[in-house]
Amino acid sequence: MENSHVTKLEIDVEALKFNLTYFKSKILPSTKVLVVVKAFAYGSNSVAIAQTLKSEVDYFAVAYSDEGIALKNATIDTPILVFHPQKINLEKIILSNLEPAIYSFPLLQEFLKIARSKGVRNFPVHLKFNTGLNRLG
Repeated sequence: MENSHVTKLEIDVEALKFNLTYFKSKILPSTKVLVVVKAFAYGSNSVAIAQTLKSEVDYFAVAYSDEGIALKNATIDTPILVFHPQKINLEKIILSNLEPAIYSFPLLQEFLKIARSKGVRNFPVHLKFNTGLNRLG
């Protein structure tokens, strides 16, 4: 039997831009906007989404460092927050100029150790406080 169930995702780029513009019209102009493209934009194409929106937003966010590195490799210069930086990837995060969300003291200690070993100072990080949902994103 042949599989006749094909899933197809279509993204209307103009609708995406319209929705972002509408959202931004509801907030103060000084409010920063972060667009989450984790899981490679939920399977759509994080690079295409980021290329489309990069001049309209202040930040992108990804779950893991490899997603952020893929955006950097696609010449996305918008700052990129990594929700779940892992100790093993901290050096890559620093070298790729990604911004890690620091969510534990052991992660902070490891980050500081690696940053010092690389001579890095004043590197942007985000501190994550657990508000009870136990989520990183």
